[in-house]
Amino acid sequence: MKNISKLIGWVLGIVGIVLGIWCLAKGEASNEGPVNLLLRYSYFLLIAAVVILLGLAIIQTAKNNPKGLLKALCVIVGIAALVAVAYALASGDPIVSLKSQPSASTLKLTDTIMVLVYILGGAAILSIIFGVIRNAINK
Repeated sequence: MKNISKLIGWVLGIVGIVLGIWCLAKGEASNEGPVNLLLRYSYFLLIAAVVILLGLAIIQTAKNNPKGLLKALCVIVGIAALVAVAYALASGDPIVSLKSQPSASTLKLTDTIMVLVYILGGAAILSIIFGVIRNAINK
């Protein structure tokens, strides 16, 4: 299992490097094909990583604590709801400075990821602030 994951990591890394080099070599302002392909590959890797992580978390939770499986499923539903909210808030507006725009779905997915980063970044900052306040009160 360890060798398989190492091999998959190397293959995905090499594919990413090759696509990145190809995108840089072909990426002119008028040629959006390589850029769209690289963005879709990045989306695929992100979605695959999240699905694999959640799948392994569910399997590990079911194995160690079957009662905690309901809690894990609630967390997954919460994450799905957060992604749905981010997708609903994403505008998908065209980029002002580009002559050749990416597809509408690419713009929507990119905006969705940006909204998720904003939400999670704000949540991280708030959790740091409340953690410091809680530690100050407890001491």
